[in-house]
Amino acid sequence: MTDADPPELDSSDRAALIRKGNECLNRGEIELASRIYATAKYADGLKRIAEYYYRKEKNVKKAVELYKLAGGKEEEAMYYLIAQGIKRLLADDKS
Repeated sequence: MTDADPPELDSSDRAALIRKGNECLNRGEIELASRIYATAKYADGLKRIAEYYYRKEKNVKKAVELYKLAGGKEEEAMYYLIAQGIKRLLADDKS
């Protein structure tokens, strides 16, 4: 086993890590939350952080990296982020 291949987590450890990641995210500790989500292989959390980097930080490169880490491909990441932007635009039009 190498550093690149950490041991698999059992479901209770993974759930505890995800809760910890959610707590960090709610406190604004974005980078720590992303590391925790990556360790837990929590794709939804990584995608939420990717959206944060895309929307709030305007950091497309970091957003794509996180989306790819969540299991997406680069072109899928761009499509996903574009779709999220369109959803926000449509939601803003309804307001």
